[in-house]
Amino acid sequence: MTEEIARIEHQPDLVVAGLRKTIKPPEGYAELWKEVVNSITLAGADVSQAQQIAIMFGANANQEFDYMAGVVIDSRESAAKLGLNAAEVPAGEYAIVDVQGPALLASATGMDYLIGDFIPNRGLVPTGPAMEIFGPGDTTAEDYMMQVWVPIKAAEHR
Repeated sequence: MTEEIARIEHQPDLVVAGLRKTIKPPEGYAELWKEVVNSITLAGADVSQAQQIAIMFGANANQEFDYMAGVVIDSRESAAKLGLNAAEVPAGEYAIVDVQGPALLASATGMDYLIGDFIPNRGLVPTGPAMEIFGPGDTTAEDYMMQVWVPIKAAEHR
């Protein structure tokens, strides 16, 4: 029996404070994260103590991504105090995979595995945007660890 690298977990609801833009990878990611960190720092908060998260809403024909970079906070009001937008991530079941390596490559590999293999092979379908959950450390390091989450539900059979 092989050990499964992904799993299904129930996650509580989250509020994310951040900025959402259409970006062109890979340089667009860094620029957007810099804007988020600057906004949080200017508001007097310590971004290094916050759970960093990105929500990927999809790509267009030009391979530009609708992407939100941010941090988990306690309320929509806190986002406003940081000068950021708020997004609510609903509680529910998520397909989750731990991935290792530079964040850009690790995230893409984890996403491909969840969407192309793990989710459909279990009779599930995605129900919303995928998310990157960043761990501490250097996001460009070979041993960097992060997670990719995709909200799921059982596929409807006819």
